[in-house]
Amino acid sequence: MLRLIFAFVDIMLHRRGPDTLPSSPFLFSALIALSFASDFFVLGLAGRSVRWFAVDVLVFGLDVWFVWALLRTFNRQTRFRQTMTALLGTGVLLTVLQAPLVRSMLEPLPDPQNPTLTLPRVLGLLVMIWAIDISAFVFSRALERPYLLCIAVVIGYALLIESLQVTLLQPVT
Repeated sequence: MLRLIFAFVDIMLHRRGPDTLPSSPFLFSALIALSFASDFFVLGLAGRSVRWFAVDVLVFGLDVWFVWALLRTFNRQTRFRQTMTALLGTGVLLTVLQAPLVRSMLEPLPDPQNPTLTLPRVLGLLVMIWAIDISAFVFSRALERPYLLCIAVVIGYALLIESLQVTLLQPVT
């Protein structure tokens, strides 16, 4: 188990690619369950409603579809399980790292016209940038394409998902 965690840390630090992970259906399924559990825990810590979790499940489905579609576009769909395993494993580790910051990051700003930058918000932004970097690295290794191309793809997808979440999580009036 510890070797697997170190493998994910190595991926986060760009020392290994997703091709070094096993293509195990059990590991893939376990990471899906662990990903949902960690997201549910963090959303619970933040005091969010079931609506947030439903949007999280929708985003997870879109993420799986996006990875499959991207790999299929470049005719690398045989690498799907390893790529998703790498993304899920690193995502769970980032969620665990980010858990202590969640409550203060999601609190509404006291003055929306004059936002203040707090340490938890800066750290949360750094984790988000690191997540984009990790995803782009994993895709560049899985697709055998340039890192900058994968950065552009991941940033575009992240902005699309962010706008979807903002739209779906607007207060109901």
